[in-house]
Amino acid sequence: MMQAIPYSLKGQIRPNEVFYLLNMHKFFTIPKFSDQEKQRRANILAATLFASIVMIVSIMVISFILAPEHPEVLLQGTAGAAAMLISYLLLKKRKLDATGWMITIFWWLILTLDLALVSGVRGVNVLGQVVIVMFAGLAINGRSALIITIISVGTNLIILQLEQNGILAHPVPLQANFTRWFIQSGYIVLAAIYIWKADTLVKGAIFKSQSTADLYRALFERTNDGVVIYDLNWKGLSAYVQALELLGYDSAEFTGMNASDYEEPDKPELTDQRREQILRGESLPIFEEKLIRKDGVRVQVELSVALVHDAKGNPHHVQCIMRDITERKNYELQLQQQALYDPLTKLPNRTLFENRYQNIHSKTDQSLVAVLFVDLDNFKWVNDDYGHAVGDQVLQELGGRMQDVLRESDTVARMGGDEFVIILENIRNKMDVSKITEKLLNKIYLPIQLGEQSIQITASIGISIAEKRNLAYLDMLKNSDIAMYQVKDSGKNNFRFYVSEELSRI
Repeated sequence: MMQAIPYSLKGQIRPNEVFYLLNMHKFFTIPKFSDQEKQRRANILAATLFASIVMIVSIMVISFILAPEHPEVLLQGTAGAAAMLISYLLLKKRKLDATGWMITIFWWLILTLDLALVSGVRGVNVLGQVVIVMFAGLAINGRSALIITIISVGTNLIILQLEQNGILAHPVPLQANFTRWFIQSGYIVLAAIYIWKADTLVKGAIFKSQSTADLYRALFERTNDGVVIYDLNWKGLSAYVQALELLGYDSAEFTGMNASDYEEPDKPELTDQRREQILRGESLPIFEEKLIRKDGVRVQVELSVALVHDAKGNPHHVQCIMRDITERKNYELQLQQQALYDPLTKLPNRTLFENRYQNIHSKTDQSLVAVLFVDLDNFKWVNDDYGHAVGDQVLQELGGRMQDVLRESDTVARMGGDEFVIILENIRNKMDVSKITEKLLNKIYLPIQLGEQSIQITASIGISIAEKRNLAYLDMLKNSDIAMYQVKDSGKNNFRFYVSEELSRI
């Protein structure tokens, strides 16, 4: 049978004892909080508990040596030390308010009731009461400091009335010895500690606030985006340098300006709706808007706007980050031009033509649509005789002439080479299309003067007409192309309608 291992043997310490001793320090540590405010309060409570225990033990020792005729001090000190130990256990359990109130009540009882009952109202340590009020405000909250103040004032008044009415007519004064001096000195030192601590906390908070402000200021001043701060009425409070440069104002001019003074929204009602949403604290996605610089130039910007709350959670101001996206919009426009427009004539290309053609489909609309296929006659000889550079100039000139004849609602697109397609919307009958086509042919045939050279071009045009509601069932481009080749075969420089059952009813 194995013998039990003794707790200690020849003065040696068992491994589990070593582990226990190494971890004892963890019991006396301050709990960690992610919230900075709670961590601040925990630090104050821990410092107070340490100072209180040192003071209580010191008073007990001094009283036992210098005033052995007062053994009650040992009992009071033991009770006080126990109260501080309980407070520390509450602190370890992260119950900050309970810890703060226990310390506050304990020291308030000592500084007010104990001294008052021993030495009358003159013994109430007013400085100690001030210290307790400060402690309650720093370690719990401002309301607790107000409560302790009201209780202290009321208690002091009651003690005064008791003394005036003879109930405390013969208070027992504190003896003039080192015990009284030590107690009074202890209160003064404790007050000095709290005053120093309060001053350190205030300076630390100011420094931290200033450091945070400097950090954000440096961040905003180095970013390419402009940052603007508005009040809750959308008037400018401040703007960083990038925003001022973007808008063209200096700081003095900008301060007090309403945001609407330099905004040019496409939809004012949408802007009002966004502002209401922002002031309600709703999160909005980044949106685009036009701003008017001081010099009148319009600037396309991207805005990120949010409501900022103060420490108490109340709406304080509106922060707006604005980014100049003019270059990006120009690049997007350039890409759009490349994707949807002919680079030579700047007319819509086949892709944009097909998009617009699809957009005019309707299931119920009976209005007429005409598609004209325009092919320049004998254009190859222009390139052969004069060169491609002259041929490009001719195409540019004819594209502009066709646009001049048409309405803004109509579309003329270059399909490639010397072929163009035209969409005429909302026409009444064939006669209207014939008149427009004749104008096109006459305009195209006018001489083109390029330096000393004069060039004349004719065109063959095929036409297809249909109601909008029937476009989905017709290949009008193909039908117009067929009619155009019929014009080519019959002598060119003319136009012809595609013949179909649909056209015969128009």
